[in-house]
Amino acid sequence: MRVITRHTALLVGAAALGLAVVAFAQGSAPAASQPHPHGLFGGMLNALGKQPFILLFLIVAGGYALGKVQVKGVGLGSTAATLLLGLVVSVWAFQAFHIAYAIPEFTSTVFFNLFIFAIGMKVGPQFIGGIQREGRHLLLLALLVPLLSSLLVYLSKFVFHLQPGLLAGILSGANTATPGFGAAQSALASGAVKLTGGATLEQARANLTTSYALLYSVSMVLFTVMAKVLPKLFGRDAVADAKAMEKVLAGEQQSALPGTAESFLRGSMPVDVRVFRVENPEVDGRSLKQLSHLAPRAGIERVLHAGRIYVPEDGLVLHRGDEVAVAGPVGLLMMGPQRIGPEVDDSRLRDVRFETLEIVAHKSDLVGRSLGDIASQEGHGLYLNAMFRGGDELPIARDAVIRRGDVLRVTGSRRRLDMLQKRVGRVVRPSLVTDIITLALGVSLGAFLGALSVPVGGVKFSLGSAVGLLIVSIGLSILRTHNPALGGPFPEAARELLEDLGLNVFIAILGINAGAGVASAVAGGTLAPILIIGVVAALVPPIVAWAVGQYVMKMNTAVLMGAVAGARCNSAGMRAAQEATHSIIPAIGYPVTFAVSNLLLTLICYLFALMG
Repeated sequence: MRVITRHTALLVGAAALGLAVVAFAQGSAPAASQPHPHGLFGGMLNALGKQPFILLFLIVAGGYALGKVQVKGVGLGSTAATLLLGLVVSVWAFQAFHIAYAIPEFTSTVFFNLFIFAIGMKVGPQFIGGIQREGRHLLLLALLVPLLSSLLVYLSKFVFHLQPGLLAGILSGANTATPGFGAAQSALASGAVKLTGGATLEQARANLTTSYALLYSVSMVLFTVMAKVLPKLFGRDAVADAKAMEKVLAGEQQSALPGTAESFLRGSMPVDVRVFRVENPEVDGRSLKQLSHLAPRAGIERVLHAGRIYVPEDGLVLHRGDEVAVAGPVGLLMMGPQRIGPEVDDSRLRDVRFETLEIVAHKSDLVGRSLGDIASQEGHGLYLNAMFRGGDELPIARDAVIRRGDVLRVTGSRRRLDMLQKRVGRVVRPSLVTDIITLALGVSLGAFLGALSVPVGGVKFSLGSAVGLLIVSIGLSILRTHNPALGGPFPEAARELLEDLGLNVFIAILGINAGAGVASAVAGGTLAPILIIGVVAALVPPIVAWAVGQYVMKMNTAVLMGAVAGARCNSAGMRAAQEATHSIIPAIGYPVTFAVSNLLLTLICYLFALMG
């Protein structure tokens, strides 16, 4: 009970902080009486308005710092903290000094699209398995959340006297559904709206924009916090459930798929280097080529002869007293003293660096041959970590025959791998360089797919850029598990930067640009009903959906977290779920519910706007 109370208090505290911002704005002096910035703070806020780049990244930095602050182990997280900080500064500047910040919408679009693309590039391999397991449940949640939220907003018109434009604005803002807001704008522009109470079209548009901007910001903060709180409120261990789902999706597969973030994380090294002194008469006076049959899978990497270190070649002859650095599987190296001589410690010879790379079979030197044959010919000092065909891991056996398109993950010294590359064909090495061509074309294709629209009864339905980008990036990441050379390198460090920075810059711009809208809601006297209806419509449906998903559908907690965030069209909540679970699993449940909910809310917001 103490845990529940603590997390509930944090959620209420976040709401109170958001309301405090609005209360501060309401209690400030009217903007018209202070048309010019004055004093230290006025001058500072005015200067930041003239330097939006500095303002933006100061908010991002401050949000990250604030997000690290925790109360009894629980904090807002970087995303919610960034939005809240941007909103506070924006409202303060507008109400106290009549400074309206306006960072171009195009900037937020760029960063948001990069964030969505980065998510898809990570979740692709798990997405298919997750859909096969939870597809029906995801669809039901995608319908439940927007329909329940719409019902709550519609019923509020019988409790509050809502001016034209507010119904659609509250619904779209409470669900952070930008396409729904756009559809409502189209409805008002169509001229088919029945305005009541003497309201004008301009007033309806102002009400729509104000309620949307205010609730988008408030609901984003509240839901982001709630996304982390819900599992503990319902007594679930989100981290453990995420790891359990990872194991289920991996099945019997022990190795990371090609093209994924973990494919080059070796863990414990399967190979090692040990140094031996030549004393065995069978080795003395023989060339390296003659000795290769003694241990086909081990390779001599360096030779110390007469005080000089040699890079070994087939014709090099070993003599008694020479020291040799042998690389190969650890178990095989344990036979070294019996085959070569006693082991010695020589750091110069042991300084052999290992790499792991992936080979895509397409040359005749590799295709059609068995693993045993390749090991005896090119396997000296190399270790086969895993073998994949069509995105599935295959058991390693000497008689296994390689087919065109198979992927072999191999660990060995750089010299051995270079020699192997010349024989077998295309290889994929770990890289810190990102293939910008693939990134740019992928983002462009996803945005184009999302922009395609189908007119239905005056409403233009489209997937939206977010869904289009998810489809393209998920598809690309799945294809890379079949052929990791496709699309060039896409290192995990770069992907994480796009994901993290993309979302938080987008969120910071949202908060910075929302100040004028919040102030308008205060000045119009509609603050209380907008907040009450919006908070109920934003938080009650996800809680109901969570209960249904946990108790009725028996869904995995991590997948459920992503599904609820998607049904709420809330990318920040999905990111918060990833942070809470330390896993990519929440992203599995996000795309389907996000797409369906967005389309449904687009239609309902259009109808709400027509109702006036």
